[in-house]
Amino acid sequence: MSADGNAAAWQPTLPATPDHLAAFVDAGVLLDAEARLARRLGRIAGDQRDAVLLALGLALRAPRLGHVCVELQQVAARTAVEPVPGGGGAEEEPPGRLAALAWPDPASWGEQLAAGSAVREADATGVGGATPLVLEADRLYLDRYWRYEVALAAGLAARADEPPEPLDPAVASGWLDELFGVGGELDRQRLAAAMALTRHLTVVAGGPGTGKTYTVARVLATLHLAAGHQGRRPPQVALAAPTGKAAARLTESLQASLADLEVGDGVRDALGRIEAMTIHRLLGVQRGSATRFRHHAGEPLPHDVVVVDEASMVSLPLMAKLVDAVRPDARLLLLGDRDQLASVEAGAVLGDICGPHGSRPVLQLSPQAVAGLDPLVGGRLAKEVEAAAEPGIWDAVVRLDRFRRFAAGGGIAEVATAIQRGSAAALPLLGAQAGGQVRRHDPVTDPRAEAGVVALAADAYAEVVIAARQGRPPAEVLAALGGVRVLCAHRRGPAGVERWNAAIEEALTTHIGGRGGRRRFYLGRPVLITENDRALRLANGDVGVVVPDPADAERAVVAFAADGGGVRLLAPARLPAHETTYAMTIHKSQGSQFDHAVVVLGARSSPLLTRELVYTAITRAVTRVTLLAGEAALQEALAQPVQRASGLGTRLWGSGAEMLQGAGGGAGPGEGQR
Repeated sequence: MSADGNAAAWQPTLPATPDHLAAFVDAGVLLDAEARLARRLGRIAGDQRDAVLLALGLALRAPRLGHVCVELQQVAARTAVEPVPGGGGAEEEPPGRLAALAWPDPASWGEQLAAGSAVREADATGVGGATPLVLEADRLYLDRYWRYEVALAAGLAARADEPPEPLDPAVASGWLDELFGVGGELDRQRLAAAMALTRHLTVVAGGPGTGKTYTVARVLATLHLAAGHQGRRPPQVALAAPTGKAAARLTESLQASLADLEVGDGVRDALGRIEAMTIHRLLGVQRGSATRFRHHAGEPLPHDVVVVDEASMVSLPLMAKLVDAVRPDARLLLLGDRDQLASVEAGAVLGDICGPHGSRPVLQLSPQAVAGLDPLVGGRLAKEVEAAAEPGIWDAVVRLDRFRRFAAGGGIAEVATAIQRGSAAALPLLGAQAGGQVRRHDPVTDPRAEAGVVALAADAYAEVVIAARQGRPPAEVLAALGGVRVLCAHRRGPAGVERWNAAIEEALTTHIGGRGGRRRFYLGRPVLITENDRALRLANGDVGVVVPDPADAERAVVAFAADGGGVRLLAPARLPAHETTYAMTIHKSQGSQFDHAVVVLGARSSPLLTRELVYTAITRAVTRVTLLAGEAALQEALAQPVQRASGLGTRLWGSGAEMLQGAGGGAGPGEGQR
């Protein structure tokens, strides 16, 4: 009963057990720590009803699985958990564990929560009171995640609505002609540049190799030209990405894009001096806290232009703080692939910004936006635009739809495009081993398939070990490591990282003595960092490789890619928590690319196998994909999109847009316990 007696007005729908949450812990839905914290918050709030404690537990669980909130109407039906190890090396399937759980009646659950003291209904001001939970429509939030979502939606909407100083259309169009050429059809890259010239917010979404960095190089060149034309100083530009590895690749990509840029040496030199950094470094992490930054609305970033790559990997809290820190008169450009997996933390921010999940990559612009952009793109917008009734976030979004990294008609591009369109188009291509770039092995029909893929991966990694043993420069060994990676859908089980790491390491030991005796840090060992270390500038997900110390070949060091290029060497004893990574989860591979991706989905279906998971894995490869997957498991995965609970899309696009980016405050397909 709540402190004010409100609980007496309703009849509980859950059995009055001494500890109702224990059943949800036993079923694998909640962690024990989440249940204990839920009980504590219930005591503090003075409301320990079963329905409230379960809501607290699920709200605490949601960010762990990538959700921003709990959707009360859907959570029971869409909760999924991974199988757990059982007897005899088998895995215990979860349906039986889940079916026995007693859930509140979804029709009255919200009313039950609102009647107590632990939950408040959303305040339109975005401030509200001091309760651990906030209820808005059917969505239940932890208070701070509700505040993040409200603040981010308001910040993005304000940027989308506020145009910068106007430019002479004829002059700006001339610059774009020089940088993009003059063609007979609408060039979406040029449209993105025109949008960045005329708005404070531009979102450029597209798969790998669709030309996002190419476009940004020309956007920055155009902004330099505009500043000179208007008699202003050149813009101060910040390039950022979620990880050090992604930041290094952004710097390299930008440098490569400058080679054929039709601008003067002064502009090219200015752009060539820009180095990307992590978002945390850009914002300035405060000593002693990973979530407090030096830059915020009260002390904004000094930059005139802020470009963020791999925006799909940015969580809701980090994106909210980033947008808050960008000056209102500065330009913000977000780049990313809305079709790949979202951040491993809470939110599917880029997907929510880009529109309803599953929507086609059309151009949806208001008449006001068309009027401002059409003169800059040669009057070619009318035939390709779907008209929006009024201005909105859609006026800031361009989705690039042509893969340019892969050869025209190449297998990887075909498969990636087909996955975006749905399983009916993708499965035949995968079955036909499209263009020779993508080859599928079926462990169900071929009992030798798995052993063959293990041997293939071990042969590729042998080159890394040999390069390290030969004392080649650390940069070369890192480059060899980037040539191949085994990507697994699961952490555990037959198709999991743990098993595949052991299998590949054993194969290496058999063939070339891969472990170098009993040494833990043997030469050529790939190392995955599993926790952040600000002092060492290492982030969860960073990958290095053990090499001889150039100053003393008898000592081993671990080489990591450095921000802005180059290599950093660290003593093994200094590393934070880490593990061997011949294989890594597909989630951990986001923001990376490899010449050859070996993708292990396995023979069995799983709630974790989704369309975005397969797409992300396939598009990590540049030249070759080896896929180990049963046909039934693959077909089910391609038909199953990731579902994350979030209200951001509804705030930006309106309640009429069914934001299936968020569907189910529980694990939902593809969002089980990772």
